[in-house]
Amino acid sequence: MTASTLTPEPARIEKLLSVVRATRPLPDSTGRLYYASNATGRAQVFRTTDPGGPAERLVESESRMVPHAHTPLGLLVREDHGGNEIWQLGMLGDDGYRSLTTDQRAIHGSVTLHADQRRVGLSWNPNGQADMVLGELDLATGAMARWAEPGGFWSWAAWSPSGDRAAVIKLLGTPEEAYLLDHDGTLTRLLPDALRVHPVEWLEQGLIVMTDLGRDFLGLALVAPDKPDQVARWLFDEDHDLEGVSVAPSTDNAAIVVNEGIYDAIRIVELDSGNLLERFALPPGVVHSDHTGPADYHVSWKPDSSGLFVSWEMPTHPAEIYEWPGAKRWTVSGDPPAGLISPTEAAYDGFGGLQIPSLFYRIDQQARPAVVLFHGGPEGQARASFLPMVHLLNSIGVNVFLPNVRGSSGYGTRFQNLDDKELRWNGVIDGSEAARHLKRAGLANKTAAMGGSYGGFMTLAVLIDDPDLWDAGVDTVGIADWHTFFANMPPWRGVLRINEYGDPNGAESDFLREISPIHRAASIKAPLLVIHGRNDPRVPVEESEQIARATGADLMIFDDEGHGIAALPNQVRSNRMILEFLAKHLL
Repeated sequence: MTASTLTPEPARIEKLLSVVRATRPLPDSTGRLYYASNATGRAQVFRTTDPGGPAERLVESESRMVPHAHTPLGLLVREDHGGNEIWQLGMLGDDGYRSLTTDQRAIHGSVTLHADQRRVGLSWNPNGQADMVLGELDLATGAMARWAEPGGFWSWAAWSPSGDRAAVIKLLGTPEEAYLLDHDGTLTRLLPDALRVHPVEWLEQGLIVMTDLGRDFLGLALVAPDKPDQVARWLFDEDHDLEGVSVAPSTDNAAIVVNEGIYDAIRIVELDSGNLLERFALPPGVVHSDHTGPADYHVSWKPDSSGLFVSWEMPTHPAEIYEWPGAKRWTVSGDPPAGLISPTEAAYDGFGGLQIPSLFYRIDQQARPAVVLFHGGPEGQARASFLPMVHLLNSIGVNVFLPNVRGSSGYGTRFQNLDDKELRWNGVIDGSEAARHLKRAGLANKTAAMGGSYGGFMTLAVLIDDPDLWDAGVDTVGIADWHTFFANMPPWRGVLRINEYGDPNGAESDFLREISPIHRAASIKAPLLVIHGRNDPRVPVEESEQIARATGADLMIFDDEGHGIAALPNQVRSNRMILEFLAKHLL
């Protein structure tokens, strides 16, 4: 088999080169559905009135824009420019679009609508500073009022029922500390003995929180504000992680997104008792999540609480929006070619014999070239979402193996912490063991490493860990030097990552230098392709530029992209280049 294998099915490959998704469903009280779609090239706001009916784009914009909340003043939207994730707020009304925020260097995040629907709680970092401010924004005037600036990276989680207090979160990477915030800036810690506490909603009966208190997995609990250091009642405490929770406007029920392995389950539960009312009957898949928001951002109840909408993605179909009760599909963004392969669950022995859960997209029983695809994070998880590159590679005769090396989420806190700081290279060895496993088992005759973000670091690291093991590598928005990574990132990002990776100017400095691929780049033998977006706020573009210089790798930089490739024309160009590069070196 040669690279000419690309030519027999050009229509199939063209259909997979770019992917259209429907995300962030937001129904209104008249039965219309608002949502985001990248059908025009970049995510924009659309509206439809009927399942499968025509969709209307509400405003043309050069920025990525998503609908956020319905208000008496119009539709509140979030937007960023060129993928920079410096989120701004605006209002779409009968008289068109108006900007609400003016500080173009500040991230305006965790935007939470007050019960009066005329203001929001949020966090922002004036002029791009490291520390976030907690406060509120008036949707009519755009005026912003500070409540507190406690230092660090914070988000606004929920308003109290009275509307004069808030639940807020201090983000430290994996650890999440939750507090009750009074208007005068007073902070009261919630569940101080837990590693992770994420308030979801503040109801009359108490705070609904996702937490791991005393458990290995993230569950759902009720906490009384007058007893903030203890759980009043558990509502969900299985040995599965919760990916998100969306409380109905009536506050009697909630939709919970449960991580059941490679697939999600959406369960409707009664909040008073925690009893299961129904499971959302959808084909095997996952709730969509992306840089605009986590899983529960893409689940929305109808205003009258009679049903909900979800952006649901299957391994063989990009995200579309479905309605519960039932499973009626509302959006028709475009169907991929038939005959795509779904993954099977697999496992192998990693460093020290630890079992590493994995996904395998296998064409047939014969030994073929295989790509080992590493997820980002590092707290991420490879799951059965729609991965166009996987199907492109399958289409030309290449299998794809996705290991969830130690440090991945979804398997409990202990597993997730096994690669922290000085333990990081153990996860890299897990990655090399994935390729060795494929070859030992007769499942692969050639192997390539590929990944984005932290998966890009993993790609570079395994190419160094065992240079003779790999036949090619593709690094997208990856980390090459931990010191320049921290030095060049926006200041607000550093406070999130030091807890996970270590302090580049502290105790872990020497270790971070030792594991930085840039310092052993000369040992890389495999051909390397490097891709980055110039506006990336998470991994500075200098990371890709320096590894390309050190290795002579092919380098592709997109001036209008951020942390990943989002615009359809850029997807086509980058996916085609990756496909041709891997075909050349694997087939």
